[in-house]
Amino acid sequence: MDLSTLKEEFHSFQNTDWMLLMVTVSLFLTQYVTAAVLLVFLGWTAYKKELWVSIKEQLGAIWIYLFIGIEIIVSFFANNLIGLVNALGMLLVMGFISVYRKQVHPKLFHYMINIMLIGSIFVGILALFQFADFSAQKGYDFFEFHIQNSPKRRIMATFDNANLYATMLEFWIFFCVYRFIQCKGLLKRILYVVVGLFNFGLLYLTGCRTALLPLVVIIPLFFFLAREKKWLLLSLVGLGIGIILVFMEPDLIPRITDMSTLESRFKIWNCAWMGIQNYPIFGLGPQSYHLYYQMFNGHKAPHAHNIYVDSLASYGIVGTLLIIYYACRYLLPEIINVRLYDRQLFGLIIGFILIFLIHGLLDVTMNVLATALVFMMILNAGVLVKKD
Repeated sequence: MDLSTLKEEFHSFQNTDWMLLMVTVSLFLTQYVTAAVLLVFLGWTAYKKELWVSIKEQLGAIWIYLFIGIEIIVSFFANNLIGLVNALGMLLVMGFISVYRKQVHPKLFHYMINIMLIGSIFVGILALFQFADFSAQKGYDFFEFHIQNSPKRRIMATFDNANLYATMLEFWIFFCVYRFIQCKGLLKRILYVVVGLFNFGLLYLTGCRTALLPLVVIIPLFFFLAREKKWLLLSLVGLGIGIILVFMEPDLIPRITDMSTLESRFKIWNCAWMGIQNYPIFGLGPQSYHLYYQMFNGHKAPHAHNIYVDSLASYGIVGTLLIIYYACRYLLPEIINVRLYDRQLFGLIIGFILIFLIHGLLDVTMNVLATALVFMMILNAGVLVKKD
């Protein structure tokens, strides 16, 4: 694309388009900056009288805001300050999504993805400096690529911890695959391969073993759904070679022999189950587990390290059923409809759902603004087929 075409495209963007891009950039500047930018964005759209109109037209709005309202009330009465902050964060995210659904169009969607991939390079460089510093503190050489067990000594870039950064890296790697298939120019494809491999190397350095499993599933599945038979075959061959290498040399996967975290998961789930039994209807609000482990003398952790257990423990039966109803009644039919018009986009959305479901077996990483925003942006990308 030449500069004149790029200038013409930018000139066609509306003010709200630029605001959406501003929110995208803020994802890399810590969640405090993201929260501030979201407040500015929602305040600006409210002033322009766009926010309320967007919310009224938002898919399944009544169920979304009923769920958030319940979580705010439950968190307040349970003295769950962390949960209250999380619930207010949900309000920011879904308010943003309401405007996003009304405003986003295919061109803007692809610019948002490309901005995230550019941003991933900058935070990736920061992460490499972090890795060098963590290695030096423990006397390791950088090129030993020694991944430490302590979560505080694993790269996190501008995100709160290594597991959250790993989730973002999963997203970015998958974006590279998606854009690789979309673009036909050789140079662009090479760039997406380079960025994808760079982020995969960083994913390795996070030491987050759980984050590797979704990629094993979603990349071949994406090629299958997108009807890219050649790339499906190549991905399966590459996957087969990778599995053989891991069997021959298990230490290729960092921290694979460390079972202490898995043992702690069982202790956490047992404590979370006690919380579910005691507060089955509404839970105690988002991230209730940090209250349960104190009540029941359980293993200390910020959440239940499993999205299925954490949902019941935090939201109870009522909140969990509201989430399931909203997803099945509103989002799922829209997503299925995408398959008829854009199989690549359909593959992207299904891949993101599987990242959530597979990674979520051993961790909860969608409870911060950056991961939640990107995840919900993709889940709501089905609206694009109505605007193409």
